[in-house]
Amino acid sequence: MRWWQDNANLRRFIVDFVLDHLGSLRLGAPLPSPQSVMLAEGWWAPPLGMDSLELVDCASAFAQSLAINDSGLGDLLLAKPSVNGWKEIATASLENSSHTLRFRSSGSTGKAHSVTLPYAHIEQEARFIANNLFSLHCPAPRIWSLVPAHHIYGFVFTMVVPTQMREYPTIIDARQRLPISIEQSLRSGDIVVAVPDFWRLWIKTGLRLQKDITVVSAAASCETDVLLELIGQGANVIEIYGATETGGIGYRQHPNEPFTVMPHWRAEGECLIGHYLEATVPDHLAWLDTNRFDIKGRKDGKIQIGGINICPNEIAALIKQHNAVEDAIVRFDGSRLKAYVIPKNLQSSQELISDLSVWLSQQLPATHIPKHFTIGLQLPRNTMGKLRDW
Repeated sequence: MRWWQDNANLRRFIVDFVLDHLGSLRLGAPLPSPQSVMLAEGWWAPPLGMDSLELVDCASAFAQSLAINDSGLGDLLLAKPSVNGWKEIATASLENSSHTLRFRSSGSTGKAHSVTLPYAHIEQEARFIANNLFSLHCPAPRIWSLVPAHHIYGFVFTMVVPTQMREYPTIIDARQRLPISIEQSLRSGDIVVAVPDFWRLWIKTGLRLQKDITVVSAAASCETDVLLELIGQGANVIEIYGATETGGIGYRQHPNEPFTVMPHWRAEGECLIGHYLEATVPDHLAWLDTNRFDIKGRKDGKIQIGGINICPNEIAALIKQHNAVEDAIVRFDGSRLKAYVIPKNLQSSQELISDLSVWLSQQLPATHIPKHFTIGLQLPRNTMGKLRDW
């Protein structure tokens, strides 16, 4: 089975994509649940209520994500704006051509950007995971998904890995279930695919796993004590290190072990060389030998403006020292610095921006001061819980 031939899974991919993209267009606005969108008559109808410009924007992005324009079917997305309509178009397009997919980075460490990956590269990773990481513990599993299907992590583990398993698993979207409900429903041999925030909550609330549950954690680092507690509950832990630009790079099955590079990669200095893809290593890695590495932290994230090195994170840290600011992030959008600021108290946005600009001018040179400020009630995050661009 190809990944798009599971109708329920393809519908999940479409709804996750639409909700995430609409969230980027309606920053700060509440979004409906995936289940309610599944039942909607169309994108124009409640609970989404897209206007014509939002529909064109979303349809264009969706067509790019699956290379639908290559099959000449892109315009039909506007004619059939619904879950089932887009499923029909996507299926027809993918049956004709499925060589590449485009993913969007979260923007958690910089400006969000699109990344095109060869499907053969993704399938290669999924085959390794299914045959080497899952096969020992999961003869006839169920996969519990707590991650969106259109992000690279969710796509690999809940869309493509199932197609590589000896027996196609049941895939359960558990994002609208309470953790205690999941605890009561899990059984030995199940696979739970989640982000570290979920596993922190699991441990914090005192929930327990049955023996031989496979726990997958990725998209950010997870604390050693959380993973050790899960192992103590009898779980088989798989921690994945990777990025949107690469997919999975390495894995480990115990938090005190180094990561092992996945066999489809070969490291050469700061580069990763694969059969279908070459990429730059996203972090500082300490290689213990040709196959194992430790993560030593992110690269410094400094940028140059007018030949001057600037660190947006340091500027954000300074902004957070202002007595009217609760939180802040700073990004470079290619031509200027911009800041997203959460105030401590309700006040005029323009008044706060004016105060901040004057205050920063007393602390920093002009090249280090954001040229655009956005005031909000909470930092912008995507459906993975990661900071997003705005």
